[in-house]
Amino acid sequence: MAPALFLLLVVAVFPVLDLIFDGLGYCACVTLNNLQLREAVRVPKSQATDPNGSVQLEIPNNWRASVFGGLAPLMAEPVTEVSYDVVAGNAVATVSTTVQVRPLLVIPFFPNIPGLSAPMPLTITTSRILENPAFLNY
Repeated sequence: MAPALFLLLVVAVFPVLDLIFDGLGYCACVTLNNLQLREAVRVPKSQATDPNGSVQLEIPNNWRASVFGGLAPLMAEPVTEVSYDVVAGNAVATVSTTVQVRPLLVIPFFPNIPGLSAPMPLTITTSRILENPAFLNY
């Protein structure tokens, strides 16, 4: 009975728990990226690309202090890149957020598998048309 229970826990239950928390971490990081993009299309380009501005510093700090941001156990601070482009006559903001989410439980029987025994790198990239195209010049 004991070996079967051990195998069930190690091979089935713990990896499934890791995958569930990896999914929650992914959802939390997508939420962070969406919050950053929403702010990047509202403010001038100079504020959105400023490393100490609201998009790259304040929003990630507030997100990490929230409950939902706490669900994503990050290895380091999120890295955010904000870029602007003109597509078909429309000014478009693109925000890329790169994070590394560590697994909830490190399972030594599955070596170097991201999300189970190694950190899972995620890069979320989204784009949206600027609310005020004049902000592209500021």
